[in-house]
Amino acid sequence: MIEHFWRLAEINDTNDIVGMAQKHFETEIDDIFSPEVPTMTRNVTFAIMNQIYYPGSQMITVCRATDDNRLLAYTWAKSNDRACWSDDPMVVVCMAHVDLTLPPRMRIKLVKDMLSHWERFAAYSGNKIICSTTMRHDQDAFLKLHAKAGYSVRGSYAYKKLS
Repeated sequence: MIEHFWRLAEINDTNDIVGMAQKHFETEIDDIFSPEVPTMTRNVTFAIMNQIYYPGSQMITVCRATDDNRLLAYTWAKSNDRACWSDDPMVVVCMAHVDLTLPPRMRIKLVKDMLSHWERFAAYSGNKIICSTTMRHDQDAFLKLHAKAGYSVRGSYAYKKLS
């Protein structure tokens, strides 16, 4: 397994995050949306700034390889969103991407790491519910990891209520 480390994203991570997102968008979004690099770059930059200046509002974590510092994965979540039918605050996962050239075992480990990041962020930000969604065509493995971690999977949505 590749030696790696997780940390909160910094402004200098923005281009790598956007680059990884672009690679995923080629297969995930298809012809539905028109991904725009300036828009994604702006939104990632704002999220990182909010993470710094408004702790608990947003979280972007990056995983980098220890030997060459390449981006292996990242995840982005926002706190205090609400469903249209409830005032219960929840963490909503915006993005969860891993380098798809990594071996399957490594990709699974990185997603499991993300699940624990979301739970710690939810606890830190005072949110009892986590909502993770996916728009991938092949979402079974991703959602199975959620189910194994105690999420209630409903279609392409996975919810977890923390105690």
